[in-house]
Amino acid sequence: MANTHSAFIGLMQRARNVKRWPLMAQFQDEMLSTHIYEASVVAHMLGAIACDVFNEDVDPDRVAAMAIFHEGSEIAGMSDIPSPVKYHDPETTAAIKKLERRFEAMLIKTLPEALQQRYQSLIEQDKEDVHVTLAKAADVLCAYLKCDYELSKSNSEFSNAMQEMEVQLKRYKEKLPAVGYFCQIFLEDAKGTLDEQTKDLEWIERANTLHLDGNESGE
Repeated sequence: MANTHSAFIGLMQRARNVKRWPLMAQFQDEMLSTHIYEASVVAHMLGAIACDVFNEDVDPDRVAAMAIFHEGSEIAGMSDIPSPVKYHDPETTAAIKKLERRFEAMLIKTLPEALQQRYQSLIEQDKEDVHVTLAKAADVLCAYLKCDYELSKSNSEFSNAMQEMEVQLKRYKEKLPAVGYFCQIFLEDAKGTLDEQTKDLEWIERANTLHLDGNESGE
């Protein structure tokens, strides 16, 4: 093997050090590692919906993998560039996109040669691939939920961001049946409190029965 050691995993773990929404005051700071986890879960669900509900030729595991590596350039050194900066003008956008590709290539090169081909399509993603599109939709859904959470805490910093996410989410709903299905079935409950999300679970009724009977031993 040409490579006797690799920084790839170490770099991936640095997602825990990258703060998202860096110019925004946040009620709860969001780190890139948290976002990647949440996006990967949502991405897998979107893939499963596309495959199992709409009979599309989609592999949910691959959609999730795309979500895991969709921020490769940020992990490799770009960090999170705020949208007002990234999309300030066409020249700035093109320059940042070029840098993103460069950092993605750098990340791939940290891998042993035998593994580079496998990970290349996960890091240098093909925007025409439906798996990538679904992963991007998951990214938007998670950003939407983040905005909703911050606004629920009366943090008006996220008002404009929420408007942007609503526009993007509407487009994905029109483009991808799986996104519309997800929003119908999962989105509102995703915004709820723990009590609201667990109210239909059997342990709630059992706990309430024990309290009412005066027997809290659990036996």
